[in-house]
Amino acid sequence: MADITSRRNPLIQKLRRLASDPTFRRSEKLFLADGPKLLADALRSGITPGLVAITEGVNPPALPDGTLLVTLSPGVMDAVSPSETPQGLLFTVPLPDPPKPVPPERGKWLLLDRIQDPGNVGSILRTAEAFALDGALLTDGCADPFSPKAVRASMGAVFRLPIATAPVDLLLSGTLTLVAAGFGDDAVPVGSVRYTDCVVALGNEGRGLRPDIRERAETVVTIPMKGRAESLGVAAAAAILCWFLGKG
Repeated sequence: MADITSRRNPLIQKLRRLASDPTFRRSEKLFLADGPKLLADALRSGITPGLVAITEGVNPPALPDGTLLVTLSPGVMDAVSPSETPQGLLFTVPLPDPPKPVPPERGKWLLLDRIQDPGNVGSILRTAEAFALDGALLTDGCADPFSPKAVRASMGAVFRLPIATAPVDLLLSGTLTLVAAGFGDDAVPVGSVRYTDCVVALGNEGRGLRPDIRERAETVVTIPMKGRAESLGVAAAAAILCWFLGKG
């Protein structure tokens, strides 16, 4: 087990880039996660972390063969941790291969269009897994689902849920029925649709779905509301849609 006390250590520089740079994550085929709870979830999911970094007072669980364990001084851990409240443990995870084929041919999927907040992306992925959806498709403009904030918000769903990021034209080129979440005279209540072999599209926090996605949808669904709020946040709307998708 190595001890690292310098912020200039090459390994520390690599961890910082994994935390901040999605292009670097893809090139290294790794992403960074933090906290003992996420590590335990990753191990239960059969994942072998490439590296586990701990600081004083943190006792890691038994690690698989091939995982490198290092200790960081408290100052180095604070400098490299992507969390505002570091938990004293970081680890790297192999970036999963995207599902095949893309676009999928069967199942119930979410399509996230240009959702900007990684916390929203992670929360939606967590909900999709909770209701046993088959996976999530993300358009190019979405926040990276493997950023530390998204990974944390997903509560480990990114370890197991199939996720693909691709241009929207590719994602919508398959045979699944496209259902768009939105408003308008053409929208029907979310509970009035039977969801079988479909992809349900949710749009950007402020602007909603891009028009070309809505125009290609076979059905537009809306969530009826009795209160005075004009709309729901995208993560709350996704939770309701996932419930109906999981219900069938």
